[in-house]
Amino acid sequence: MNKNEKYSLKKYNSIADKYNQTADGKFTAKFQKELLKHITVITGDKVLDVGCGNGNLLYAISCKAKIQAYGIDLSPNMIKECQKKYKDIIFRVSNGEKIAFDNNTFDTLTICCDLHHLYNANNFVKEAKRVLKQDGYLVIGEPWLPWGIRQITDWIVSPLMKSGDNKIFSHQRLQQLIVSNGFEIVEFYKNDFKQIIKARKT
Repeated sequence: MNKNEKYSLKKYNSIADKYNQTADGKFTAKFQKELLKHITVITGDKVLDVGCGNGNLLYAISCKAKIQAYGIDLSPNMIKECQKKYKDIIFRVSNGEKIAFDNNTFDTLTICCDLHHLYNANNFVKEAKRVLKQDGYLVIGEPWLPWGIRQITDWIVSPLMKSGDNKIFSHQRLQQLIVSNGFEIVEFYKNDFKQIIKARKT
């Protein structure tokens, strides 16, 4: 387990039962609300949420259509919270760099405010492509900061906080990560500190 995972595991295990009331939970909820606008599902779709937290995003997606919903998260305590609240959704403890599902399984894969926690984001995108069906959609919500503030956050604030954060993505770096792994960007939305990409597996 790398240091990002160790810090993330410790932090999110400790706040799992009160996540909605924490600063992290409130921050992520804003992204989830925006992300939902860019997610289209139909009855029977299989949807995977990576870094699912306490399952709120998956539940909201499942209200759009009768889908088969799956969520994975590194934190066992988060998964326990998910299983308490959402009995019709399948949840597993797993990280995002080695996704324990078969090739070509999902119609849509989402990840919200979690990509910057991964030690190797490129591994995640490769795995996302593997488990998505042909023409399946990858929808990513990630924070964004201007260059100077991003440098301070990446090199000073995040290491001091020890919450498992890796480097925050610039618009260009995030798009390049997706395109270089065989996805076609369908939508790119940015507003204030939010950036959202919807990409199709080609």
